[in-house]
Amino acid sequence: MEYSMYELLFFLFCYSFLGWCMEVAYMAVRTGRFCNRGVFNLPLCLSYGITMDLLIVVIPTLEGAYVFQFVAFVVIVSAGAQLADEVSVRMTGRRMWENEAHSIYSGRKLGIVYTLTMSAAALVVLLLIHPVLYLGYQMLPALLRKLFLLVLLGLLLADGIVTLYTIRRRPLLAGMQAVSEELQERKVNFGDWLSARIWRRLTKAYPNLAPADREEDSGYVFAKGLCLDKIIWVFFISALGGDLIETVYVKLTADIWMSRSSVLYGTFSIVWGVGAALLTVLLHGLSRKEDRYVFLGGFFLGGTYEYLCSVFTEVFFGTTFWDYSDMPFNIGGRTNLLFCLFWGILALVWVKLCYPPLARWIEKIPPVTGKILTWVCVALMACDILISALAMIRYVERAEGLPADNKVEEFVDQQYPDELIEWTWPNLEIQSSK
Repeated sequence: MEYSMYELLFFLFCYSFLGWCMEVAYMAVRTGRFCNRGVFNLPLCLSYGITMDLLIVVIPTLEGAYVFQFVAFVVIVSAGAQLADEVSVRMTGRRMWENEAHSIYSGRKLGIVYTLTMSAAALVVLLLIHPVLYLGYQMLPALLRKLFLLVLLGLLLADGIVTLYTIRRRPLLAGMQAVSEELQERKVNFGDWLSARIWRRLTKAYPNLAPADREEDSGYVFAKGLCLDKIIWVFFISALGGDLIETVYVKLTADIWMSRSSVLYGTFSIVWGVGAALLTVLLHGLSRKEDRYVFLGGFFLGGTYEYLCSVFTEVFFGTTFWDYSDMPFNIGGRTNLLFCLFWGILALVWVKLCYPPLARWIEKIPPVTGKILTWVCVALMACDILISALAMIRYVERAEGLPADNKVEEFVDQQYPDELIEWTWPNLEIQSSK
């Protein structure tokens, strides 16, 4: 796919910002505090933007050549890291940071791990983040997005001039320590402002959360009790486990390997994830009561939930993923007595046996790491769900003979053809509009 100059500039800024966020998150996990990793005063790490621009231009030209795609990922990612390292040396006379990027060439084993990790991260970004950014860009008015990009470009140029002037006006040898300190002072203004805002919000929402540099002494426990963070982790773990259970079940009963995922990317069953989260919240008050109460709660809540899921997909997407019309005691083919019994048993096993140890394991995650991982996973899943929904809608429209009438639909048709949809959701059936 060909991109215009403005589109590549837009991606450059977006991925530079996302790269800066990733660096900040990485340092927060390591040190427990905010650290501005960008050379400029703006929250941008240009090496990430340049690397991703190269990838989105090169990788589509190697479609189907998976070995060459892998080589391209490794070469471009490692070259981008080395470029950032060398530019910092040329600008300041020494390396402004020591990190894994430089280890690519100074330590073979660590460098390979870093390169493969960053290549895998770049692949995830291309699959989940890039389509959303492209669709968002196309939805903006043409004049507005051009003005926005030109303003950002002007700010970046001004920021670069100021940074270079600060560096060049000091002696290269005797003054490098002073240059580094001045740059740090300039960057810490934005860092302190952002850090203060983040921690004010966190401490207001979570009174037991101490400042980042004293977190270990505060006794703060991540996702303590029944809170949003824990529910999110329950969702992801259950979505992954449920998909694997269904996959194995189909293999044992039908002797075929079949995709049971609810989304295009990743083995996640949204039905299982949301179901586990709802059971956890709604049956939490019954956890200390007798087993029959938990069973009955799961029986009725699970059956109702499964019925509503079927209605939702039919109403909003015009599709169905299961039909129990040929089973006895079914309700509109959307659920049945046997599966309600399964829901009751599942609720009992979940509330009494599975959830307590899982909750204790989640609470052992370091607080800063847990917060970052939680919301990174939420952002990626939100992109995955959005992409999957758009792909499903266009699949139904193509089946009805409706052509793409804008660049967004053309992009979806090109990136997510019928073959991919039918492989991901083999049981998907389109409901007639008549």
